[in-house]
Amino acid sequence: MADQVTVKVDSRGRICIPAKIRKEIGDTATIKRTPEGFLLLPGKKEDAQEKLRKIIKSKHRRTGKPENWSPEKMKSIWNKTE
Repeated sequence: MADQVTVKVDSRGRICIPAKIRKEIGDTATIKRTPEGFLLLPGKKEDAQEKLRKIIKSKHRRTGKPENWSPEKMKSIWNKTE
């Protein structure tokens, strides 16, 4: 494969990457701006279990104290959406 490939941008702004290059890139890609132009780099593959582990270990974003609503108050909300 050549070191450089010219591709066209379609009317919707999409670029069609040749299949041989897509196989090397993988499922995700990163486009990086450089002084010479733009550079397409293979993306980092994320491990789903590791991503979940980070979410579980992260600090919560909740502010304030949660309210314990009565069943009547919860039912009043259900009645408003009908």
